[in-house]
Amino acid sequence: MACGNQRTVGSPASLAGTSLHTGQPVTLTLKPAPADFGIKFRRVDIPDQPFINADVEKVQTVERATSLAEGSVKVHTVEHILSALTGMGIDNAVIEMDANEPPIGDGSSAPYVELIKSAGIVEQEVPRRYLEVREAVTIETKGGSILTILPSKQFRVSVTCVGPENRITQYFDAVITPETYEKELAPARTFTFYEDIKPLLEKGLIKGGSLENAVVIRGEELMSKEPMRFINEFARHKAMDLIGDLSLCGKPILGHVIAIKPGHGPNTELTAKLKKEHRRNQQMAPNPVNVPYGDAVLDINEVMSLLKELNRDGATVVMVTHSEENAREAERIIRMMDGYILTESKNIRVVDT
Repeated sequence: MACGNQRTVGSPASLAGTSLHTGQPVTLTLKPAPADFGIKFRRVDIPDQPFINADVEKVQTVERATSLAEGSVKVHTVEHILSALTGMGIDNAVIEMDANEPPIGDGSSAPYVELIKSAGIVEQEVPRRYLEVREAVTIETKGGSILTILPSKQFRVSVTCVGPENRITQYFDAVITPETYEKELAPARTFTFYEDIKPLLEKGLIKGGSLENAVVIRGEELMSKEPMRFINEFARHKAMDLIGDLSLCGKPILGHVIAIKPGHGPNTELTAKLKKEHRRNQQMAPNPVNVPYGDAVLDINEVMSLLKELNRDGATVVMVTHSEENAREAERIIRMMDGYILTESKNIRVVDT
């Protein structure tokens, strides 16, 4: 199982450029944050410089990008920077921006990986808290997307990318570590289909888009300023986006995500459901019991008292004993000999009040 302490960036570091959808110039600055702070955006271009938590509950729109809002304050296209922070193992950071959308760079998350490396990575003194998937969580959409996350002791993504009319079907699978993220995912660029460009422009989107920061698919032709970086670059980019959207659950994930036709809508829907299930499981868990430690030894009455407290909090307690007196405290008694069940009975006991 993954372990270790939380991490933040070592010092402020900035990246300037043009945003993808608004086309505005913007400077993004990463800053260190204390343990348990999480990831927060900060709009330094407006009064009071408000924060927006990187939280799925703040998701406002998911058309061609993931946008967050806190009241009237918004940040758009957050998935690439969040993906890079998650992929590089950063738990706590402030993302300051002097506009409402990060710079697009070359359409990948590689510029953000380089930004993180230039800032340095610092380990903090507080253990990392994971969202460990205990049972499968699945969502399906009318558009044919199917996303499932399964229990795993690692963070793994398996993505099948399918274009319109089943064009450009690609697959990618990897266990995500900082090393695999930087090498296998960060360089993968965003892409679009030629027939989608005009409708997107009519909606006021991709004003900063060009062949400098995207690959355009026109029929069987790929329009790009450079050769494809991977044979399955589009599936890798979808995996990169997925990691950014999943980070909105607020904790690093231990689970295996299997995604067919992922997109920002299905991604954030899965994230919201995953967070809800995790919260439900936490509420069902019994309250911690303070067990004495040190030189003192618990006597049998103290042990039985602790077991009763756990049971009252909802835990199932299985006790193996030779003591008839202790057995009488149980609701169900199974008597065994040499591995065979001799008798089984329910016990009526008086509950302490």
